[in-house]
Parts: sequence; C-alpha cells; structure tokens
Amino acid sequence: MPQTDETPPPIGFLTPEDYAQMRHQLRGVTAVELRQIGGTQATAAEVLIWLEAQGLATSFRLLERMTPPPSRRIVFRYRGTIAEITLAPDVY
Repeated sequence: MPQTDETPPPIGFLTPEDYAQMRHQLRGVTAVELRQIGGTQATAAEVLIWLEAQGLATSFRLLERMTPPPSRRIVFRYRGTIAEITLAPDVY
C-alpha cells in the first residue's frame, strides 16, 4: 500500500497524532527552524525528512538545554511565516 501525506510511515519519534498536529500548526508556514534538546540524531532526521517532503525550507540546531525546559515533546513558536519547532524527545 503506497504512503501518502495523510499516512506517513511509522519511523520512531513521531506518532500519527504528531503528524496531524504538525499539519495543522504549520498551515501558512514557509520555513521551519527545528531545534532539538536531547534525544538522538534520528529524531531530528525523521522530522526534517517530513518537513522537507511538505515543501518547507528547514534549518536545524542542537541545543544543550533550555530555560525553562519544555513541558511537551513538540513545541511551536511563530515569527510571521517562519515556525520554530523545539523537539524534546526525553519529555513524556
């Protein structure tokens, strides 16, 4: 069965609910600055692959820590048509 935008393949970090949330949160966005705190490189790679498949320009930065620390696994902030997504794989 071929995959579509609506049903991405399960890779690891992202759940089907995460994909739905990102589709909703990134409406009207042209670029994404992805930041990650903790976790493995595979986490960011999974998200970057999906973002680029959606036609979004991307950049990535690894953070050592954040104050205050994020309370969710995926946090969104916006500056015009640019979204900043912070991934915190160690937050449950």
